[in-house]
Amino acid sequence: MQSVGGGTTTAPAISITFKEYGIRLSFTPILMADGTIHLKVKPEVSTLDYSNAITLSGFVLPALSTRRVESDMSLADGQTFAIAGLVDNRVTELMQKVPGIGDIPILGKLFQSKSLNKSKNELLVIVTPHIVRPLTPDQIPHGPTFPQPFLDQSKPVPPSAPAAK
Repeated sequence: MQSVGGGTTTAPAISITFKEYGIRLSFTPILMADGTIHLKVKPEVSTLDYSNAITLSGFVLPALSTRRVESDMSLADGQTFAIAGLVDNRVTELMQKVPGIGDIPILGKLFQSKSLNKSKNELLVIVTPHIVRPLTPDQIPHGPTFPQPFLDQSKPVPPSAPAAK
């Protein structure tokens, strides 16, 4: 914003929010009265998306591409289930050229290079829930036995009084 008559110029404020990306797996197990496990599973995959990036003051700020799914199921102790299908198909084309010479209509093709990168990723989640029951006192495993004491078991020496000068 500029004011007329030599006033001040105010630049628009820009704020950037940093977001987590990668793979996230959220699940909520609920133990039912009949001994089954009701499980809510929410896998999520997010990646940096440079095709929808913006450039501010020479900095490239990529967008996030997020895919998620949510599923509920009831399983018995030890049963296994799998969720698949969060697929990421990407084709990236990168073109490089020698400045000036690469812009010449026919001859410029000799000074250009084009690379094509294809990637295909899929997330597969396999879950086997188990019910953990507490141990009875006779089932508690014994700790390790050391051939020698791990630390010196003698009593600590009390600090001596400072010497008088």
